[in-house]
Amino acid sequence: MKSYEAMFLMDPAMATDEAAAEAEIKRLLGRAEANVLGVKKWDERKLAYPIGPNKRGLYMLCFFEAAPEKIAPLERDAQLSEKTVRVIILRHDKLTPEAIEKAFNAPPPPKAPSRGDDWGGGRERFGGDRFGGDRFGGERRDRGGEGEAATATAKSSDEDDEVPDLDSDDADDK
Repeated sequence: MKSYEAMFLMDPAMATDEAAAEAEIKRLLGRAEANVLGVKKWDERKLAYPIGPNKRGLYMLCFFEAAPEKIAPLERDAQLSEKTVRVIILRHDKLTPEAIEKAFNAPPPPKAPSRGDDWGGGRERFGGDRFGGDRFGGERRDRGGEGEAATATAKSSDEDDEVPDLDSDDADDK
């Protein structure tokens, strides 16, 4: 039997009933004839992207021992369970009771900021459009010949730069 670490992403409806989530995990591990070393609620968080109808999920951390040939059926059972959204199982070669205790006592990592909060806003920060101008109208700095500024620059450069005509007779006199 080998040692494993698993992270179960459970249905958010189970967030209020931690015992039911733990019972579901133990039921799945019991079907795989696994020896459960510990199960702990890790955190309930907003998902980075919706998974089916779920926008939030309950993360449960679990350590167990099982035969390697039982892992694939365990993953399949977890996928078929309506209470489990996702699962990841990793083999943990050097699993000690101290490592389990340390993992259970460690706080979950800090939550990532959402784009509208701590990252300085969305497109509004840059003028509302990805090109830096208004959505419909205004100067578009990504288009070289459009806008009043480009026209004014072109006129002033024509007036300032007079190129002498090298084919004329005046060029020989100089």
